[in-house]
Amino acid sequence: MKNEHNEDIVSDIKIEHNKVPKLLVAVFYVVAIWAIGYAIFMPGKLQVEPAAAPQENKGELIFTGTCLNCHATGAAPDLKGVTDRLKEEDIKNVIKNGRNTMPAIGHLYSDKEIDQVYTYLENYR
Repeated sequence: MKNEHNEDIVSDIKIEHNKVPKLLVAVFYVVAIWAIGYAIFMPGKLQVEPAAAPQENKGELIFTGTCLNCHATGAAPDLKGVTDRLKEEDIKNVIKNGRNTMPAIGHLYSDKEIDQVYTYLENYR
């Protein structure tokens, strides 16, 4: 059934065509503002290229530039004391091959660099 404004009426509910609900528009703007803020203020945003990193703290630089993007934001478990909970080979395997929602990143780093990340994790408290 149509009324005088060419709107459909279904079960006494006015249906307006080609209009986006105001709530949906508001949700869009809230999510857009949040996404921009997250992109600006997220930890680890400025990644250090592993090839340019000094050798003595390369494990820390890889960790802060790669791992903290998820592990410091609550998107992944906190890694403080992870070496007390998991064996060395298990941690290196997770870094190389991923696990659950964590992607495999072993193809990005050499075994030596993964060893340096593990060494850094031993003291990460």
